[in-house]
Amino acid sequence: MSHALRLHTRGSHTWRRAAGLVAASTLALTAVGQPASAAPSTGAGRTDDTAITVAGSWLKGELTGGLMDAGGFTDFGLTLDTGFALDQAGDKPGVAAVNRAFQPVVNDYISGDAFGDAGSTYAGSVAKAAVFARVAGANATSYGGVNLVTRLEERVSATAPIVGRIEDKSGFGDYANTLGQSYAVRALTEAKSQRAADAVAFLLAQQCTSGFFRQDFTKDKAAAAQGCAEGQTGSEPSVDATALAVVNLVEGDAKGPSVNTAVDRATDWLLTQQKKNGSFAGNTNSTGLAGWALGLVKERSAATSAATWVRKQQPIDKNRCRSALTKDTGAIAYEAKAVKAARNSGLTDGDVRGQWRRATAQAMAVLQWAPAAADDLRVAMNRTSAESGDKVRVKVWGLAPGERACVSIKGDPKRIIGKAGAKPVTRKLRMPTGNKSRVVKVKTADDAAKTRISVRN
Repeated sequence: MSHALRLHTRGSHTWRRAAGLVAASTLALTAVGQPASAAPSTGAGRTDDTAITVAGSWLKGELTGGLMDAGGFTDFGLTLDTGFALDQAGDKPGVAAVNRAFQPVVNDYISGDAFGDAGSTYAGSVAKAAVFARVAGANATSYGGVNLVTRLEERVSATAPIVGRIEDKSGFGDYANTLGQSYAVRALTEAKSQRAADAVAFLLAQQCTSGFFRQDFTKDKAAAAQGCAEGQTGSEPSVDATALAVVNLVEGDAKGPSVNTAVDRATDWLLTQQKKNGSFAGNTNSTGLAGWALGLVKERSAATSAATWVRKQQPIDKNRCRSALTKDTGAIAYEAKAVKAARNSGLTDGDVRGQWRRATAQAMAVLQWAPAAADDLRVAMNRTSAESGDKVRVKVWGLAPGERACVSIKGDPKRIIGKAGAKPVTRKLRMPTGNKSRVVKVKTADDAAKTRISVRN
């Protein structure tokens, strides 16, 4: 599973792409989760905020006292992922709830003092906490009694050949990597820290010539070469690290030709990694992050394709298509096969529920580019009457691409998925017994439509 950690979207930059200067979206969100920079509500290219809204509602309901419990301990990293995701959904009260709960216990996340690692500081955790503080509108220099900026600056090396590299201070070893470096770049540049330039330079050194960023640093801190070396062990491409670097560089205050070039190269590489179905790496976590990064740099088609694929992994088992997942409407599966398994067993406590929580938190951002339907929701039959047992074709208009729904008549429910374009989704339903008029209904996460057909024995 991806361990990339999602950010909120705020601020703006201008990036030079092949077509010229393109302004990155500010993506400020309204109360219902619709990006302020989204396309207009009518016409081609419009977006649908239903998917991100129901995902946010489910995710917020998984919190316990504002924190994410993981079976006897608090998963602080997932708690912050949830806070970032709720920010994407425009849920300011949800972000505030996470902030109120997390701020008093921030030291438990950024250090191991509570479990025998006295005097430790985990650089990536400090950086992520500092970014969240800013998202929540709090002061990162006095957050839960901790100056996160100073604490982070102390973990940025000033010693050659690793100047700018973040380092953990821990008896357990140094596990800092490019994901945490990306957060550090954003936190330090937004704080106008004197260590920001070094952190940016070291992050950019983790980019290989093909444009991707590697995830792990060079193990030997004394080695002369501390950057990505394409084709060598330790410099494998990472979709998550690359996308997160783009997000942080675009959303932070880092500026300059080298930053612009790095973003352009990373964007071009990400575009080569997207599969025809819109996904990245076959999971929603990586797809969500990569699609979000591409949306920020105005690669709208790629972001829309990624959002559509993620939405397909968001089961909506409504009406007669009810399953063990019905009560968890809005949750996003890590991968397609997880949907089928959970329909039978539900989201049991432990690893299964934890996987869905993490997938939802880390995939939600791309749903800002989920395309809207080309028509209003409606259902129609190709016949006005039929005999019991007949299979009659049903047509459903108004489903957004990737949107899941249920179309049914008594005794024969069918799950359906919206497609691109204005053509309807069609299914054949078997007519029930009984000489009477029967209701044919289609149900989505937030809408319904129906028609009737006369059935005779």
